[in-house]
Amino acid sequence: MAVNVGYLAGTCADSLLAPVFPVVAGDLGVGLGSAGFAFALLAGAIAAGNVLGGFVLTHAGPRTGAATGLLVATGGAALAARSGSVGAFFASQALMGAGSGLYFASGLSAAASLAGEHRRGLAMGFFGIAFSGGLAAAALLAALGGVHGWRVAFAGSAGISAAATVGVLAVGMPPRPPRVREKADWHRALGTPLAVGGTAAASQYGTISFLPTFAVATWGMTPAAAALMLAAARILSVPSKLLAGHRSDRVGARVTAGDIGLVLALAGAGWTLAPGVALGVAPAVTFAAGVSALGPVGNVLALEAFGQRGTLLGLFRSMQIALGAAMSAAIGVCAARFGLRPTLAVAAVLPVGLALLARRARRRRPEPVAG
Repeated sequence: MAVNVGYLAGTCADSLLAPVFPVVAGDLGVGLGSAGFAFALLAGAIAAGNVLGGFVLTHAGPRTGAATGLLVATGGAALAARSGSVGAFFASQALMGAGSGLYFASGLSAAASLAGEHRRGLAMGFFGIAFSGGLAAAALLAALGGVHGWRVAFAGSAGISAAATVGVLAVGMPPRPPRVREKADWHRALGTPLAVGGTAAASQYGTISFLPTFAVATWGMTPAAAALMLAAARILSVPSKLLAGHRSDRVGARVTAGDIGLVLALAGAGWTLAPGVALGVAPAVTFAAGVSALGPVGNVLALEAFGQRGTLLGLFRSMQIALGAAMSAAIGVCAARFGLRPTLAVAAVLPVGLALLARRARRRRPEPVAG
């Protein structure tokens, strides 16, 4: 439980920027081009934290790695709540992203170890639900910040991370994984796990990061309403993760990822091309909820490929988030030049590439799955 709560807190920290950004931008005077930089900085900090987190897991164990990440996230959120300039605010996002990244490898390793090899799929399902809980908490805090001021949202995130830190320090955690002589296997890291996880990160930290801004600028929604729309998607992502996990057990993770990619492409085209909120809100919520379902599928594939080797888990997550950083930066630059709607219309249909995984997997024998 404490491991999942910690993941919830870390996810809340690295996901708060997107729903609260429309309010922050107006208060601090951040333009659309700088928005891409802010999201890229956040994602880049998460990627750097992932690599460091894998090192800490290998050399100090999951308790130290998890607690360190949450403490850094707490400090970053507290700094954001007191920021009075764009520079200080950007620095706070780097800290919040780094803290979340530090947590991941230790949290993933602890969740898998505590569950046991035969319940790994179930454990990743609950770990993924914690991710959805963090996204929902971020959206709800942003809605609260839209009414009482965005600093309140970051103060709330700091409180959640601080409480989660106490939790991981107070409960029993697995010992440090046995050291395995590791060599960065780029072929495996750049294979199917990264294809699935990278698509999830690019959509989460790129496309969905701009969804609230799109809803406000294009559909005329208020920032609070846009944040609540995102919160509804986060809540619906819980059953989508359970459905993805169940389907992975039945037909395999690769087939499941391909089917999700096709649904995401259809929903993405629906909300980016919709003329107004009446036609766009349903596919937008479907898209945001569906992206979260890719996370557990990618994590299962990573655990199957890398086991408990912390450095490789950190490398996988770092490369995954790096794709998210590149996507967010590209969207910011292209939106400033070509407009937000056409840019997001292209970005939102990119998950269709995962359909190739399903096509290839169906030609093979059914793959063994965890659980």
